[in-house]
Amino acid sequence: LDFGRRAFRAEWLAFIDRLIDARQAQPPPPEGGQRDLFDLLAAARDPETGAGFGRAQLRDEVSTMILAGHETTAVALFWCLYLAARMPEQQERLAAEAAAADLSPDGAAAAVLGSLPQTRAHLDEALRLYPPAFLIVREAIGPDTIAGMRVAPGTVVSVAPWVLHRHRRLWRNPDGFDPGRFLPGAPPPRRFAYMPFGAGPRICVGARFALTEATLVLARFLRAFRVEILGRGEVVPVGRVTTQPDRTVRF
Repeated sequence: LDFGRRAFRAEWLAFIDRLIDARQAQPPPPEGGQRDLFDLLAAARDPETGAGFGRAQLRDEVSTMILAGHETTAVALFWCLYLAARMPEQQERLAAEAAAADLSPDGAAAAVLGSLPQTRAHLDEALRLYPPAFLIVREAIGPDTIAGMRVAPGTVVSVAPWVLHRHRRLWRNPDGFDPGRFLPGAPPPRRFAYMPFGAGPRICVGARFALTEATLVLARFLRAFRVEILGRGEVVPVGRVTTQPDRTVRF
């Protein structure tokens, strides 16, 4: 197992190095702009020292966005499409909203997101019911007390967004799908009742990017396709690192 990990690590790091070399060999973006996340990372500077990422740091940042930012967003989009397929009227509302929005590649993401409130609310509610990170684990660095229980240094503490998002004391009709909870003007969820990306200083570094990406992809998808599930039977969520369906689902 250790040999396999070392072999994968060497192959993976070589792959990331090739990506970085290929991008750095390209002409810089015009007028110091940024074309994508790689340009943003390459241009980032420490606010105190002014230093940029070193080679190893840049490699780690790129790796994080590829690995951590792929599986979670993909599974979130699966549950979004699953819910849309089960509720044709909701799907029609989202398709109509997407049809009226400017989803061209040249459109500014911030402006486009403002025209997709139903789509964003659908995504937020899917993340509530099926949070990709269903369990968050932390190790106590010092003594603490949680709900009257003493926590010793080194204790592993688990926080379950799955439980919080369906807690009957925190949500009205917690098991029901209600994207209206997240529409503009709705009261925001209680602090720490809704945390699909974690919370605090270790909150997911790609949260804003993931929300923007998933909203735009969902809108483009539902504008282009009508989604239906092939076969019958409800899909059961299963915790396998992320919240995945219990079987392969065909659409």
